[in-house]
Amino acid sequence: MYVMNADGSNQTRLTFNSANDNNPAWSPNGSKIAFQSNRDGNNEIYVMNADGSNQTRLTFNSANDYKAAWSPDGSKIAFTSDRGGNAQIYVMNADGSSQTALTQTRSGSSWPSWSPDGRKIAFINNEGVSVMNADGTGQTTLMPNFNRDDYCAWSPDGSKIVFTSIRDGNYEIYVMNADGSAQTRLTNNPKEDNNPSWGN
Repeated sequence: MYVMNADGSNQTRLTFNSANDNNPAWSPNGSKIAFQSNRDGNNEIYVMNADGSNQTRLTFNSANDYKAAWSPDGSKIAFTSDRGGNAQIYVMNADGSSQTALTQTRSGSSWPSWSPDGRKIAFINNEGVSVMNADGTGQTTLMPNFNRDDYCAWSPDGSKIVFTSIRDGNYEIYVMNADGSAQTRLTNNPKEDNNPSWGN
């Protein structure tokens, strides 16, 4: 895993092993990076300082744990885990303690994304983009769609959610209001467009 300046300069390697270290997520204050690694045989969630020091494993499970997302205050990390037999959303304290399942959906759930105020988590399941309270209550599907939606992220002001979907044949980027209304396709390409992120 590497880090670099926004202009591409000063590329610096942070992890040194033959494993697959990926899906990095910066802590809100920029001091730490959570990531997933299969260096111990299966994907687990790790955290390290922004300079690559103090790499610490947070999850210890025979199933895969992956796709970490920090809460806005940096106190918690949501992640996806296969430990219940299929993918579900879990949350833990930033030190790895108090790991708790938030979803128990029959179709599985993944790609957690915290709302900017920390009160809600958007996520993906086979029914489409869904949202729930940060404690797992109030789970609601915003836009039922069984043609595979993937990846979602709140806008910085919490008013919109961007996501990807293959509803029109291949992965394209869409955006909608946080209540699921005004769904709009943003890209239209023969190749896949995926994993969008918001600017500040």
